[in-house]
Amino acid sequence: MKSIKRFVMAIFSNPIVTKEIKQRTRGLKFSFTIAGWLVLVTLFTIMFLTSITNSVVEITRYKNSIQNFCFFLIFLFAGFFGLLITILCSQAIAKEKENQTLDILLSTPLTNFEIVVGKMIAAAGEAVILFFSAIPILVLLYFYGITSMGDILLIMLYVFALILFYGSLSLLLSTLIKKGIAATVIVISIVLASTILSYLIVTISAQKFVNSAGQPLQAQSFWNLISISISSAFALIEFINIRLNSGLNAFLQYSYKIKGYQIHLLICIVGTILNIFLSAIFLSPLRRIRIFKRKPD
Repeated sequence: MKSIKRFVMAIFSNPIVTKEIKQRTRGLKFSFTIAGWLVLVTLFTIMFLTSITNSVVEITRYKNSIQNFCFFLIFLFAGFFGLLITILCSQAIAKEKENQTLDILLSTPLTNFEIVVGKMIAAAGEAVILFFSAIPILVLLYFYGITSMGDILLIMLYVFALILFYGSLSLLLSTLIKKGIAATVIVISIVLASTILSYLIVTISAQKFVNSAGQPLQAQSFWNLISISISSAFALIEFINIRLNSGLNAFLQYSYKIKGYQIHLLICIVGTILNIFLSAIFLSPLRRIRIFKRKPD
């Protein structure tokens, strides 16, 4: 019970969270970031609405256009917020090292775990503020009748879970690498490499494991499941496809009850917990003995 209480206190009463969020949201840089993000999303929305009004109104074409816009908007959210949290988390510890303030932070009564979680939540909090600022754009998807608000929120929660994984990975790398830009580049390279690997698995298995009737064999079903499970892009496509019933899974068919996006979500949740734990260990090797225990008052 004490461990659970300590964990909750580390999240909701962490002084690092309030300090970091106040510092990041106080300046003009954050205001310009919000303005730029809203202008970008609004611009694409206006372009989409203009293309719809200029075309002939057909139900099938209208639905396909809305679904394509939904896919684009969700991936825009995932890409922007993913890159933002990756950059912020990679600079969280690396910036303390560059400013030579990490030793001061380690000398406080806060444990390694509280420091790492505080840095993580502060970075995620900035992205959450940007997310809520763009809610009016997401409401358009509901008013256009493409899906329910519950499905939209589930998709956004799934995106947030993926983003937290890569943010925690960049935070772990920032404890091991001196430069934050190197951690960002490594995380982006991992995302691109997993996507390319999944695409190669799908294309190669489609050529090798197809019978004369054109139906996927058991081996192809297995490799399709693997390709979705290891790629955030493929997993997100499958999840959006299921929630929107868009029928775009022709090349991702498999015969298993478990879904690839479910496996990938489990990997991300376990990976996030593991990355935070390892970050607390490698933050300061000399303080490993009190990663979760505070100094006696």
